[in-house]
Amino acid sequence: MTERTVSNATCGSKRLTQDLHQAPADSSERRKRLVSFLGIGHYEPTRHRLPDESLGIETKYVCRALAQFACADEIAIVATAEAEAAHGKQITDELRSANLPAPNFLTIPPGASEDDLWRQFEVVKTLLRSAGTDVAFDVTHAFRSQPFFAAAVTAFVRAVDPAPPAIRVFYAAFEARKDGVTPVWELTAFIELLDWAQNMMLFLRTGRSGPVAERTITLGQELARRWAQTKHGEPPGLAKLGKALRDFGANFETVRTGDLLLQGAGGSAAKLAAVLHDAKGGAAAVPPLADVLDRLERDLVEPLLGACDHLASEPGHGALAGLARLYLEMGRWAEAAAVPREGWITRYATPGAAFGNRNQNRPSVDEDARRKAEASWNAEERDTAREIAQVRNDIEHAGFKAQPVTPEALQRRLRNLVAQFADLPPPAAQIEAANHRPVFVNISNHPSDRWSPAQRQAALRYAPEIQDWPFPSVPATAETVTVVAIADDLVAALMREVPGVTHAMVQGEFTLVQALVRRLEGRGISCLSATTRRELIEDDGGVKTTRFEFVRFREYA
Repeated sequence: MTERTVSNATCGSKRLTQDLHQAPADSSERRKRLVSFLGIGHYEPTRHRLPDESLGIETKYVCRALAQFACADEIAIVATAEAEAAHGKQITDELRSANLPAPNFLTIPPGASEDDLWRQFEVVKTLLRSAGTDVAFDVTHAFRSQPFFAAAVTAFVRAVDPAPPAIRVFYAAFEARKDGVTPVWELTAFIELLDWAQNMMLFLRTGRSGPVAERTITLGQELARRWAQTKHGEPPGLAKLGKALRDFGANFETVRTGDLLLQGAGGSAAKLAAVLHDAKGGAAAVPPLADVLDRLERDLVEPLLGACDHLASEPGHGALAGLARLYLEMGRWAEAAAVPREGWITRYATPGAAFGNRNQNRPSVDEDARRKAEASWNAEERDTAREIAQVRNDIEHAGFKAQPVTPEALQRRLRNLVAQFADLPPPAAQIEAANHRPVFVNISNHPSDRWSPAQRQAALRYAPEIQDWPFPSVPATAETVTVVAIADDLVAALMREVPGVTHAMVQGEFTLVQALVRRLEGRGISCLSATTRRELIEDDGGVKTTRFEFVRFREYA
């Protein structure tokens, strides 16, 4: 293989600024600064194998080789007064002879005290902070605690500054020299990994995905570039992971429950799980990356998986409980109140009222069915509904009440509500119905085989099968408790024998109708009444006959 040598006339790699992170498209117009440490040691001449595999000319100073490689417009050398005295003139002459900028020496104290260390920190921080300038940071000759400070300052600037400069970090590994050639390692990926891990921890603690999504894409680009140079294995697929994190976070932060949880609708939790699975294969070569991805999968994604086509099911209840717990753990109190409330209503809902419909290829809710489920929940579990409403209203009013609940009391009530919701048994009626053919039940004394064709066709639009259940007889002298018992027995038998019932026509004695409708709707079954038009027909002999013509089914309000 022919080795390329960096000459004095040209820059070693135009790609340096093209690849620098966060650099704009016109990065060639940005200034390039090399920041390098210099010590008092005796440096031996060597040739440097640069990150693009080119060879620099023989020199004692990696600063000289990197200045050429980076096409530096300015060179800042961080050194003690002793180091500048030992090497300053020689390195300045070398740089000038190569038509490179004269170095600017920044004097730092020797690091004999804590105050000295903080002064070193400030000097390096100032050099790394510069609008419109990309930085190549050489830490080869950093001495004693200086390498630690170099990493700390780099991480500090990138974390704190609103628009930090693009920074790449280099180290010439003289101890790895072979045949007179010293490899120059780029350490930028380690800095990117640190930034990424910090943003991932923020995401795991708060659910805010914007910073980590962008960092994930940037880290993926850095690792891919390094992989391309070393030609070892395949880099992790982090670009897709970044986009999946962005989609997941958008739904999580705005509480788009259906878009987040439903696997059958391409929910963002399931998509993130799939992308994580793919990314973890390539991440095995970067153990810290693999560790964080494992935690992301275990703590944030797995609790939300399982629901397929709607949330009115056992997996749906589990996913909603997992979501409520996550919001609670993150201190997102408003969301932690909203999810259990909607989860309780969902237990009384049909699939269509629990994101079982589709609208423009997104999960949607049958609002009328949802209102009915909410009414049934309020009727059946009035105390729980009232408590959740009180907690949610207290949060939404932002303390603008005569006697707002204390933060401690509010948090305690929310924790109890989330735990109570998570411990509920699954919505059995919906689970059973999901596994059976939908049935329209006729609870009346009007057998379906005597219905008009129009009425039968209307019923079959709700479900492909019609079953007749005679309306029970109610004695005129019966007490309310008796009517309630009749309703309970009929509903229990119906749920046991017709698990797929989704709709029921309920017509008969008024008080029993009311009791039946309340119980059936509480189990997610839509209750209907047949409406008719009364016609009076008179024949030629003057005989009058009343005929009732079916018009439509109407849901109970």
